[in-house]
Amino acid sequence: MRKLSSQELEWIHTRLKSLYIRYTEVYEEIFDHYCTTLENTPAIDSPVIIAKLNETFAWSVVKNMDKELETNVSKQVLVAQLDYLKFWNHGIKGLLIGFAGFAVLNISIFIIPPSELIIIFLLSIICTAAGIFFMKRDALSFSLTHKSVSVSSLTVIKKVGILNTLMMWIWVMPTVLTRGDIQSNKLFAIGMALATVLSIIYSISLIVVASNLPKKSHVQ
Repeated sequence: MRKLSSQELEWIHTRLKSLYIRYTEVYEEIFDHYCTTLENTPAIDSPVIIAKLNETFAWSVVKNMDKELETNVSKQVLVAQLDYLKFWNHGIKGLLIGFAGFAVLNISIFIIPPSELIIIFLLSIICTAAGIFFMKRDALSFSLTHKSVSVSSLTVIKKVGILNTLMMWIWVMPTVLTRGDIQSNKLFAIGMALATVLSIIYSISLIVVASNLPKKSHVQ
């Protein structure tokens, strides 16, 4: 086994960057495979070996690896969420939190006017979403150049994005169709309350899952 030269490492990185690999985990797995193979190969054969590895990890192969990893991690996140939502596994503390939340919800519905209650629910959703985006901000990139990101972080971001888009449509469509009159409707407020509770529970489970997922740095 030998140590790779800086030129060989540059060849590998150049090749992998040209594939626009979506996830850090896939990038690192392929990079390790290149390095391990070359370390057990004479330096003089490096160009030939790299060419063969380039064929092995063709663009279509890499994209399938990205897709397969995303599917598997999405399932893992869902399983972790379901495990967390089994409140009976959290003992007395879980039950107390559940009862407290239910009590606050009922008090809010009967005391706060419907129009104001809906705003409070929407703000609650936005706050939980903001918490998730902050915790997994490593999946957000505003650079014009491509960067691989952590699959677990991006999966969580996608889930909360879909959730909040759905919740906004639940609120926006009836409001638009009734020209805002429905916001003063008590039944609509209660419906929004129930939808918001489910949304917040879902978001909290995502926050917990996100906090337990490893945080990967961008591959430069």
